[in-house]
Amino acid sequence: MRILADVDTGIDDLCALLQLCGTPGVELVGVTTTGGNTTAEQSAANTAGVLELCGRPDVPVVVGACQPLLKPLVTTPETHGPDGVGWAHLPDVAHRVRLDGAVDFWLDELRRHPGQTTILVTGPSTNLALALLAEPRLFELAQRVVIMGGAFWYQGNTTPTADWNFWCDPDAAKEVFAASHRAAENGLPSGKLPVLCSLQVTERCEYRPDLLDDLVVRAGAKLLGYTAARPRAERPQADTGSVLLDVLADALRFYFEFHHDYDQGYVAHLHDLLAAQVAAGIATITTTVSAVDVGTDSEMLRGTSVRDDRKIWGRVGNCQVVDDNHPEEVFDAFAAAVARLVRPNDAQAGR
Repeated sequence: MRILADVDTGIDDLCALLQLCGTPGVELVGVTTTGGNTTAEQSAANTAGVLELCGRPDVPVVVGACQPLLKPLVTTPETHGPDGVGWAHLPDVAHRVRLDGAVDFWLDELRRHPGQTTILVTGPSTNLALALLAEPRLFELAQRVVIMGGAFWYQGNTTPTADWNFWCDPDAAKEVFAASHRAAENGLPSGKLPVLCSLQVTERCEYRPDLLDDLVVRAGAKLLGYTAARPRAERPQADTGSVLLDVLADALRFYFEFHHDYDQGYVAHLHDLLAAQVAAGIATITTTVSAVDVGTDSEMLRGTSVRDDRKIWGRVGNCQVVDDNHPEEVFDAFAAAVARLVRPNDAQAGR
């Protein structure tokens, strides 16, 4: 399973990267970045730091689009912390980051390995849109494309109707859907249409402190015992005995606090973790092929995704929308992946 990940790392992107690195049979062939949760450059530095902790400094990290296609870049330090990873402190290995063009990197991988590489997009779709403009056959060249984005018959997390990724760069999302519509009209098999993991399923993956404690114990480390009543500290605090687990815990503590402050409970929505498991082929899901589009012109409805299951538009289906998943399986697979990473990581760190 060759996977090319496109991220805006981000706390839930961090979890997605841990999942990919800790899943047997996954070959992470590269990671590209875009502006979204944080800047494309900071995302690349974060990604390189995560890969270092996972013992994967060999994975190329390439900076991609630094700006949305048409809109100004907006980032979310209030959601993901000042550097994008909450209160965690990552190794500084930004010197490993490449600046030589994400789209060229994508197309080189796809053309050298036609039909063998899954593209996973967990941030705004800017790089995917640019790659489709450069290579309209991208959906044919990829094994499949998995996208985290959208909200169907479900409230948004950025506006009342829009999720963050599509709101951040709605024009890119619209280009992706236009390209997949053209491909579907030209006979692209339904199994090659992009797979959408949207809020109505990703927010079912509601991570809780007890799940984090289960994970760290499974990895052979010390309990954390996070609660909403815990005194807050704007710095790393975790002391599990594992560098990797400390980073994960300090990142998730910020995410727990953010969701709590917005009246969602002391939880964390791990949107990108589900998308990573879908890309890796280890998530149990059901999908519906549907015609999907996104709003760009109205500021009120910017980034709002719409699906037409009743075929009112008269369009062919251009996406596979994930309609069901199993959160407890997601959490179990995540704990197993992290446990595989912890001991080799700590040996390298001299713990």
